[in-house]
Amino acid sequence: MEGTKIRLSEEELELASDAYILLTKNIVMSKAGELLGDLSAHIQHELQSHDRVITDAIEAGPKISRGENYLGLPYVILDFPRYFREHDVFAVRTMFWWGNFLSMTLHLKGNYREHFRAQLTEGLRSMAATGFHVCISEDEWEHHFGVDNYIPLESLGSDSWEELYAARSFTKLAIKWPVAEWNDSLEKMGAAFAEIRRVLKI
Repeated sequence: MEGTKIRLSEEELELASDAYILLTKNIVMSKAGELLGDLSAHIQHELQSHDRVITDAIEAGPKISRGENYLGLPYVILDFPRYFREHDVFAVRTMFWWGNFLSMTLHLKGNYREHFRAQLTEGLRSMAATGFHVCISEDEWEHHFGVDNYIPLESLGSDSWEELYAARSFTKLAIKWPVAEWNDSLEKMGAAFAEIRRVLKI
């Protein structure tokens, strides 16, 4: 037989020969799950006293999920508080996305979105100053921060906010941190959740 036509580059050969790379990746992913577990414990503690409107989202309990292929890369996600139905959503989703970022997203839809509309509008300036972005996509299940999905909240005027709100059935506000800030991320994510809680008055 002739040599295989499926050839590896020098870089690919080097990576395929190095078991340490994947072993290290597995350790990082495990630590990401532990990090989000610590965050869920913090949020649970903070929400011992809460607005009854989000009781169902809290009673559902934290959910940590893991995958290998969001746009080709591994991820770990914490959903808490979480309430997902076809027409009603109240969720705070925290994500570690390999090679990209850690992020926290407030996801509102249906009755929850209408209930918190005034609080959101009132708190936009504060959330913008904190570094939150607003989703402009029509797909509520995309998490990347490409310009077709999120824009900085500070770049959105009040009129544009109202137009965007009217044009979508959901609202997502998200903040991200570089992976390089991992070691300080629990504190930063805790502060971001505190901002969400303060704005929504929950």
